[in-house]
Amino acid sequence: KCPRTFSKARYQRQSCNTAPCPMDVVCVAKMDLVVAIDASGSMGTSGWKAQREALLNLINRMQLSRTSGILLGALKFAHKVTILAQLTDDKKALIKAVTDTKFDAWTTNIGGAFRVMKTMLQFGRRDAPSVCMLWTDGRPSHPSNKYDAALGARDLRSSCRVMVVTMRPAVPKSFVEPWVSHPKSQNVMVVRDPRDMTKKVMQVNTFVCGKIQRFLDWTTTTTKAAR
Repeated sequence: KCPRTFSKARYQRQSCNTAPCPMDVVCVAKMDLVVAIDASGSMGTSGWKAQREALLNLINRMQLSRTSGILLGALKFAHKVTILAQLTDDKKALIKAVTDTKFDAWTTNIGGAFRVMKTMLQFGRRDAPSVCMLWTDGRPSHPSNKYDAALGARDLRSSCRVMVVTMRPAVPKSFVEPWVSHPKSQNVMVVRDPRDMTKKVMQVNTFVCGKIQRFLDWTTTTTKAAR
């Protein structure tokens, strides 16, 4: 009988890339990335603005390219889920969509966000890995919503790598671990407060990105290519 996927007889772990990541980096991986940001009332106006600014900074630190880089899509979720941009390499359009979006200040529909993320992946590429990253500072608003979030996450994991950034002590790592892909430790990032997100952009970038390049090296390379 074949051992289970994550049984001790079959599953092993090894440390890799143990050197600390440089902080001034650009993501140059080829991937389809969908980011969901939290527009629920618990964010507060200052937390919402910091989260939106962090996403804008993250976009500016990613090499967007349909052929060899990142396609990025974005959505926000509160009671309703709103797609801000489908998967695209149009940086100007992405920045405008994120800049123009408003704070909903309503309940937390995480299950709905997971389901919409899956629909957005239909615009992805067959030759690029798919990653879905959700940022949240709140638990689902009702017990039934918690069950709905678990179902949505399970369905989404069949289509992409699922990652979560939690932004409050009230949402501990253990609470969101059932939603994310294996290995759990590499797919949950903890930030203490939404207002800290602008300081954590580089950590988020290295958290989600499989291939990074120092910003100075990247600008030198892109300048030479432009010539």
